[in-house]
Amino acid sequence: MFAASALCGIANSASTPVISRYVEDELHGTAALAGFVVSLSAFVSIAAQLVAGAASDRFGYKAVAIVCGAIGISGFVVMIASVTVGGAIASRVLFGGGNAATTTALMAWIVATMEPAHRGRALSVFGISVWLGLSIGPQVGESILQAWGFQAVWVACILLQFAASLAVLPIAGTTGRLPRVAGTSAAPKTGWKPVLLAVTRPGIVAALAWSAEGFMLAFLIVHLVGNGLPPDGIFGAASVFTVFAACVIGTRIVLGGLPDRLGPVITARFALVALTAGMVVFAFASSFPVAAVGAVLMGTGFSPLYPALTMLATETLDPSRRASGVGLFSAFTSVGYACGALFGGILAAVSGEVTAFLAIAILLVVAAFVVRPARPVSSTPSAAA
Repeated sequence: MFAASALCGIANSASTPVISRYVEDELHGTAALAGFVVSLSAFVSIAAQLVAGAASDRFGYKAVAIVCGAIGISGFVVMIASVTVGGAIASRVLFGGGNAATTTALMAWIVATMEPAHRGRALSVFGISVWLGLSIGPQVGESILQAWGFQAVWVACILLQFAASLAVLPIAGTTGRLPRVAGTSAAPKTGWKPVLLAVTRPGIVAALAWSAEGFMLAFLIVHLVGNGLPPDGIFGAASVFTVFAACVIGTRIVLGGLPDRLGPVITARFALVALTAGMVVFAFASSFPVAAVGAVLMGTGFSPLYPALTMLATETLDPSRRASGVGLFSAFTSVGYACGALFGGILAAVSGEVTAFLAIAILLVVAAFVVRPARPVSSTPSAAA
């Protein structure tokens, strides 16, 4: 599962930076059109995550991962076959939906198969695969582009996505209908009401937290360059993201079991405090060492936050609906990410980046107060007893 997730991540991050240049250079489109084509996969992923979660409950995690992997492959096949704007749009829709759905099915599979006492560490370790994919992919895509051109990048991404499906094949297949957890009713819960009850609160917290990541990725370099940092180089603004990614991976290795030991609520609050401090540091950073401190705080916060909130969103759900919960929760993170970049950008344009960073820091403080222990979704007397 780790290998499949990493390969999907490499395919995504190898192709995404290349798409914008492909639209402008090969299709002779504008920068606005390039941005629109790139963003399509992010918006499609919101719906794809919901569908993948529900489908995993019904058809099984392995089947959904393989089928959606094939959908992702078809996106690059369309890109090769149709060198047009319409082909690029269709490609991003197919690949964005297929790739996001595959990752959601894998995450739900981890939640379903791990014992509750070790679920936090399992999610932390699994999450490293995402960061590995994000860090390796851009170098892979750029190297292939410079050596062989755009079409070679699409072929390489097809091979990566296909390898991800091969990695899943040897794993024993299972459906979402595993033995029920304590605190749930004897009959499996149907419909979306129990899923919404369980996921909404941690999902809102996740949306607030991931708005910070969306704004940071979109505007941090612009903000730091405006404060006097060079855009590239070892001590440039872009290197702050290297510190951030390294801190996320390192912290997950060292503190991967924190949600299991301290519990998801305490862990999430600790993570949100670290994120708040990181955003405040970013707001006033005018040198690389200070910005690096902010990156370390952000990495330390994001590292345990996703597994902790995922545990809160799924631990009281009947296993027959747990994959749907993972899909809905993932959609909350995608919505937060998109809103952070969109509305944070509007606020930055009106009042400046410092104001936007501080405003999101306030939202993170609110999120820390919103975090609560999960409540059983069942209301039957026997389940309550």
